[in-house]
Amino acid sequence: MNLFDLIFKNSNKTKTRTASDKPCAVHKKTAQKTENINGIFITYKKHPFSKSIRITPKANGEVLVTLPKNVPYSCAKDFVLKNIGWIKENIKSKKQIPLDIIDERRRLAHKILPKRLDELAQKFGFKYRKLFIKNQKTVWGSCSYMNNINLNLNLVALDKEFIDYVILHELTHTVHKNHQKAFYNLLTKNMPDALEIQKRLKKIKISSLA
Repeated sequence: MNLFDLIFKNSNKTKTRTASDKPCAVHKKTAQKTENINGIFITYKKHPFSKSIRITPKANGEVLVTLPKNVPYSCAKDFVLKNIGWIKENIKSKKQIPLDIIDERRRLAHKILPKRLDELAQKFGFKYRKLFIKNQKTVWGSCSYMNNINLNLNLVALDKEFIDYVILHELTHTVHKNHQKAFYNLLTKNMPDALEIQKRLKKIKISSLA
């Protein structure tokens, strides 16, 4: 789960309230408010289409809290305080990698990844258009419908088997654009232990490589 929802419904049958079990009064004030709670910068934003209080931790350590326009900020703050432990854990998991490390990995990535991509493409008979090396936060690689391949520069912080897996995964997408049976048949034909490597790679968070 990557967010919490607190639902406010107008129905008499279903109403969700704060920990005090008292209904929140309706106020009409400013659409945005900020405050610092336990060293965490919180921004509250009221949205006319929101139906719930939603907490979204950001990679920079700040937190965005959206709420319905007729819900007072005090209710949103109560919800934040109730879930402050969850917020801290998620901020920690989204921490950014220092810029000096990113710069060094970018240099290595441009030296290593293009060469390895060409080697594997030639070995297994794949063709791609262009390679883009990016500092992506959540994915290791991707392949566009035009067969342009994106590789995460943080791959160079992993063992070679993971680099090869991601590259072959994206090269396979130049033939099969989905993850159906034909995709995995081709992937495992070229890399028999691909699924085992995939399971281990899923356990590695990019932010943990800082």
